[in-house]
This record gives sequence, structure tokens and C-alpha cells, in this order.
Amino acid sequence: MIELLRSRGASTAQVLAAHAVEGLVAIAPGAVAAGIGVVLLVEGRTVAATVALAAGLALAAVAGALVGVLGTMAVRDVVRSLSRTAPAAASLVVAVSVTVGLGVMIDSFRSTVGRWLERTLQADVYVALPSTVATRAGGTLDPGLVERLVTAPGVEGASRYRNLPLPRQEGEARLLALDLHPRGEVAFAFAGGDAADAMRRFRAGEGVLVSEPFAFREGVGVGDTVRLATDRGQAALPVAGVFYDYGSDRGVVMMEWELYERLHADRGVTSLGLFLEPAADRDAVMDGLRARAAGAPQAVSIRSNRVLREASLEVFDRTFAITAVLRALAFVVAFIGVLGALMALQLERGRELGVLRATGLTPGQVWRLVTAQTGLLGLAAGLLSLPAGLALAWLMIHVVNRRSFGWTVTMELPPSVFLEAVALAVAGALLAGLYPAWRMARTSPAAGLREE
Repeated sequence: MIELLRSRGASTAQVLAAHAVEGLVAIAPGAVAAGIGVVLLVEGRTVAATVALAAGLALAAVAGALVGVLGTMAVRDVVRSLSRTAPAAASLVVAVSVTVGLGVMIDSFRSTVGRWLERTLQADVYVALPSTVATRAGGTLDPGLVERLVTAPGVEGASRYRNLPLPRQEGEARLLALDLHPRGEVAFAFAGGDAADAMRRFRAGEGVLVSEPFAFREGVGVGDTVRLATDRGQAALPVAGVFYDYGSDRGVVMMEWELYERLHADRGVTSLGLFLEPAADRDAVMDGLRARAAGAPQAVSIRSNRVLREASLEVFDRTFAITAVLRALAFVVAFIGVLGALMALQLERGRELGVLRATGLTPGQVWRLVTAQTGLLGLAAGLLSLPAGLALAWLMIHVVNRRSFGWTVTMELPPSVFLEAVALAVAGALLAGLYPAWRMARTSPAAGLREE
């Protein structure tokens, strides 16, 4: 398993990120329908935002009256100018809902992968070939080195792994043979079937375990049969269990070590998971392991489970950082929409503002009036974006992801994403209102009266 994870240190995040983006543009037939659903959601939400804004701001007039004359004027002007303000607010709703949807999706992915890594990395120390060597067909650890490492002081036992490509009609999956240490059995969480029975049958060589993506792509489940090419010819092996896995979007078939040796002449070891004695000093043991590996005929990577887990999540975060660009682009589009609407509103209300200035409205009060209007627009857009963003996240997680890759991702609802969304909407609207407010505050009373 560590051989997958070792390449997964880079591939877990890259697979999740790259293929999540691919899913968003609907590369699979099922994802096409999901992509259309996302578009319809956004377009429908734009119309709904216009209607909801009118109703919401009409009710807010009561609250505006409690704030004062400027508050009442701000609410009344926004509602009265819905032909200008509603489309701008709707564009802000769409932009912020994209931010919410991506934020919830990414947080859900990361939390799910984090829990999976915690469960999967049960060994204390992992030994594998460098990535450039391990990914080659037939890459194996030196048998003498394997023996020296598993018998090192402080090592209680080991799990051995053999990782090989598994050509399938749907693409190249992975075949993983395991000589599993008893402490490593808890690494599996099953999506179907009885977990205890699945592990019993697997350990007895009565069946294989398949990952969730493999089961999805091959259309198999517990009790079905998987046909594999072996050195002894075609073998029909029953599926003992389907387990959660996020290291390969193509799927994994796991086979017990003795069953693998019965079907294959290969005796190579791709990687090791070493379990240390409870009282052992981890740093001292790792120093001893590196010393034993120093004279080996091949270079190996020796890392603790903590380092491997942190490296995987670091790559995950770095890969998904590109979504910040998508959020920024959506926000810029919405910002331009709000700015354009406010500028049009300023031209439309130039005469009215001139009259108000002539009757005693100060430039500072004009600033506060426009700020109240834009803040109200931003707050309404931020609140409306939350359910739209949640619906978008649900579609990406439970429809696009499931139909494209077969992964089960637990949807998380981080409060920080929702608070940031509302704050972003309000801040964006206020920022877009700075220049129009400055222009409106400079409206000449005389010019307004001449037009009147």
C-alpha cells in the first residue's frame, strides 16, 4: 500500500486536484449531465436572486427606518433601482456562490483525504524506492536490504508490498499484493460488505479486495468475480470487499501475499511498512535503518508515517491553490458588474443628487448614503450565495465526482467558508462603490438645479 502512497505523496493531491477540475468540465458522459446541471443551477440562481432581492430589500425598509433617514433612503433607492441593482447583485451572488462551492468541495476533499491518510498509514516507518525507480515496471527492493531492515533493532514486524500495473479495458489500474502485518488490518475502511468477513476471506486467500474507483469502473461489488491475467493463466477471483481509496482514480486490486505467490512466479518486494516496538525510540531506530541502508546497492527512501502524511497534504494544498485564480476571476467579473451598475445609477440619479445637495445633503452624507447602498447589496448577495454555493458543492461532490471517478467524499460545512463568503460579498460591493461614491459626492448643487 505504501508504494501507492509513496507515489501518492504527489499523486494523491494531483489526482484529486487534476481530476476534480476535469470533472468540473465534465469529461465523462455522466459528468456532462452534471456539468449542465451546474450551469442551470447558476443561471436559475441569477433569476432567483433578482426576485429574492426585491422581496428582501422591501422588507429591509422597515429596518432602514430604524437606522435613520439615510438608511431609509438607501434601502428605498436600491429597491426603486432594481433594474440596475438586481443584475449587479445577482452577478455578485453567482461569483460568491462559486467561491462557496469550491471552498466546501476543497475542504471536503481535504478532510476526507486527511482521515484516509490517518487510517491508511498504520506502519511507523515506510521504505520504498525513489519515485523515478518505483514507477518502473518490475522495480524491487534488494532482498538483502529487505532482510536487514526487517530484522533491525527496534523493529517488531513488517508489511511487504508488491505494486504492479494492471491493464484493464477502462485503463491501467494497479495490482497490489500484501503480506500484511496484523497491526495493519485497521488500515481498511470498507464501502460494502461485512468488514470482518472481508478481512477474514482476504487473509485466507479466498478473495481479493478492490478499491471503490475500481468497483465503479468495472461495475463489480462484493460477491462478484474479477478476472485477472496471472502467470498461471486467467484467474477468476471473488471480490471479498470494496474499500475506500483516494490514491488512484483508476482503481486498485489488493491480493493476499500467499495467493499472489500461488498465481505468480514473481517474488519481488516494492516497498515495506515497518512496525516498531512500543518502547522503541523512533528517531534512533530510523537512524539505525538509514545506516543499514547506506551500504545497499540501491538508493531507498525511509520516512516516518507523519512525514509522509504531511508531505501528501502539502502537495494537496499546493495543487489546489490554483482554484484561488478561479475564485479571483469570478470575483473580478462580479466587481465589474457592480461597478458598472453603480456608475449607471450615478448617471441616472445625477439630477436627484444635485437637488438633495442643494437642500442640505453634505458630501459626507452622500458618501454614507452610497456606502449604505453598496453594503446592503453586498450583504444581500452574500446571504443569497450561501444556499447556491452549497447546492453547487453538493453537485460537484455527489454527482460530478461520483459519476467521473467513483470516490465517496464526505461533505463538510466549514463555518469559515460561509463567513468569508459574506465578508467577501460585502467588501467587494463596498470596494466597487468607492469611485461612484466619490463621483456622487462631487455632484454640483447648481448643476442639479439647472437640469431641474
